[in-house]
Amino acid sequence: MSVRRAIGLILALIGGWLFWGGVSAVNILVNRGSSLSDALMQPPTSLLRLLATGLVLIGGLAVLAGKGMGRWIALIGILLFSLLGGLMILAGADSVMWADEAVISAVLWALFLGLVITKRS
Repeated sequence: MSVRRAIGLILALIGGWLFWGGVSAVNILVNRGSSLSDALMQPPTSLLRLLATGLVLIGGLAVLAGKGMGRWIALIGILLFSLLGGLMILAGADSVMWADEAVISAVLWALFLGLVITKRS
């Protein structure tokens, strides 16, 4: 397995794990009586998290499959995920709320940098 495909696998695993966490949180809110639109849009962090992590997952799978556009799809997801953490910071949320997003964003950026500097095979 090439380094690029290994990075794609790691991106897909992280993206899938984060996507599942977002779906689980929305599911909990819906089970407690909220409507799906409220769970996604009040505030819209759940929708942004699902969109961002879904793109990271798809991008990682595309890189794993050897598709050149996969890193760009992953980049869009990473940008959105970083935006999520940034918006939480700007909103004045407690650091407990956004610290995980900041750390995971840094890991995602490091993986993307690895995609950029490795040669395609």
